[in-house]
Amino acid sequence: MPTLDGIKAALTDHLQGLIKNITLGSTGGEASSRDGGAGNPQITQSPSIQRIDDRTVSFTAVFDTTLTSSNAIKEIVMHGDTSLDNAAYRASFLPITKDTTNEIRVDILVEVR
Repeated sequence: MPTLDGIKAALTDHLQGLIKNITLGSTGGEASSRDGGAGNPQITQSPSIQRIDDRTVSFTAVFDTTLTSSNAIKEIVMHGDTSLDNAAYRASFLPITKDTTNEIRVDILVEVR
C-alpha cells in the first residue's frame, strides 16, 4: 500500500527539522546506506533550507574562501546539531583541495517517496 500524500508532507516537514548542518570530511571511503557518517569532519556549515513542494526539500550550503581544510575533502554529510549525530545523507567523491582560493557550494535535493 503506498504512503498517502498527507503523510509524505508531514515526513517532509520532519526532515526539515532534523537537518541542521552539512559537513565536509576527509575520510572518503565508499558511502553506503549503513555507514555512520563523517569519519573525519573538516568544515561544517548550517544550510539554507527551502521546501520545494510537499515531498521535496532543498538544502544549500556555501563553504566560502574564509573556510579552509588542511586535508583534502572527500565526503559530504548531512546531519543534526553535531557531526556525531546519525547522518541523514552521506556521499563520497574524488578529493578536492579546500583553501582560501576556492569556494564549494553544495546543493542537495531530498525527496520523500
